[in-house]
Amino acid sequence: MVRGAPGERKHEIAEKYLTTHAVSSGLFLSRGARAPALVWKIHRSRAGKVKNIERPKSMPDVNHYAFHIEDREWGHVTVKISGHPPFAAQIILNGHQYVACQAKQAGVEFTKGGNCFIHISDAAGLASVADTLSAEPAIGRLTQVCERWIYTCLTLALDSQEQTASGFR
Repeated sequence: MVRGAPGERKHEIAEKYLTTHAVSSGLFLSRGARAPALVWKIHRSRAGKVKNIERPKSMPDVNHYAFHIEDREWGHVTVKISGHPPFAAQIILNGHQYVACQAKQAGVEFTKGGNCFIHISDAAGLASVADTLSAEPAIGRLTQVCERWIYTCLTLALDSQEQTASGFR
């Protein structure tokens, strides 16, 4: 795991990594950094039952983990997980990456510069692929990619006891 510094554009570091390394489907980079997070102070009785849950006045810095994944359907996907209860997670997808992956599979040739398609062999074909992002089945595809990776990343960020205790699902 690579530790990040405050102010670093971590997603850009992962994008640069992709330009210099051949990556197949799966986890290709994990990064850690400290950042503010909402945490709860839990007061328990001697028997271990929750008596009170208190929200602190400020958000302390806690460890966050970013898992950069190359997904065959979506391209570069990032799963960020807070290392502190309630273990908030965020999944970052890029629609341009999705369109690029799907266009390649459909045989549409293109050149990209960053997030821009700067040369397209079949504009109508690319538009047809892009339209699938706003179609109703896109909800199911979003759910699938999230579920495909969140649990894999969860096992990397939390041990099995922490997963059970958190009730994460």
